[in-house]
Amino acid sequence: MLTVRDMFLRLQNGTTLKAQEKRNAMPGQMREFVKDVAQHPLFVNCRFSNSRFTFDHIAAQVTQLELAGGPASVRDSDLNRMYDQHRQFDAKSPEAKKVRRVLDYLLRAFPEKTPELERYNVITLYCLVSTLIEKYVHYDTEKQLADWFIGFEVARKKQDELQEEERDNQLIEYRRLTSYSTDGEESIRGRLEYLEKQFFLACPDIPTIDEIRSFTHEQRLAIFRRDGGRCQLRSKCDGGKLGWGDWHADHVVPHSQGGETTVSNGQVACSLCNAAKGNTKEGADAA
Repeated sequence: MLTVRDMFLRLQNGTTLKAQEKRNAMPGQMREFVKDVAQHPLFVNCRFSNSRFTFDHIAAQVTQLELAGGPASVRDSDLNRMYDQHRQFDAKSPEAKKVRRVLDYLLRAFPEKTPELERYNVITLYCLVSTLIEKYVHYDTEKQLADWFIGFEVARKKQDELQEEERDNQLIEYRRLTSYSTDGEESIRGRLEYLEKQFFLACPDIPTIDEIRSFTHEQRLAIFRRDGGRCQLRSKCDGGKLGWGDWHADHVVPHSQGGETTVSNGQVACSLCNAAKGNTKEGADAA
């Protein structure tokens, strides 16, 4: 970690500090969270190195994107503001957990060194995967994403070999967005919209998640009576009788895997078993 003493020595030696180096000396929990995220193994698989805290910079940018809920400006002034406004940032907050989920997904998609993963690509792919996790049945789609992305990059680079009048106009615009103001909201939004379109054209059969997540009171009552108020999972309990206020309405097929919020896809689960299910099937649903 860059300390105040390090900063002083660099300044004494005439070395100009980069913005991320200055942020690494700022107080607060946001700095600690970003430093921790910067250790994620995904970054090692990218083309760029960690020179002058580049990993920290990208980690800060994806955190800013998650806090904004989508494409946003991630320039140094925006990141400075984020560090200042979120000094008490909770590393266990939904946003923090989402950052890690997206990076974990990308690591599964790109488990080896991938030269196509430039800084601007990681930012755009982060936004795409964040949407995929939030709105689509994304399990086992990592290879689809990786194959599509590598193919897209190969085709895009072939465009550079063509005469200008033969090139795809949309790819020309995409190239522009990867060359100038890559940290601005307009650039990120434009790149994301283009990549989302291309990805879902290439992978059109990925279904959306049922928008209704929580069981209604009537559904919960029907599930509870049908199952006799007993945990159906029984991985951490003996299936004993549960009280009305002591159980979870669990999706048999998890909601995040496309399971519908219906009585037939619901079951009684005790808190211990529901939590254990969550360890093997991401996001077991409690209501």
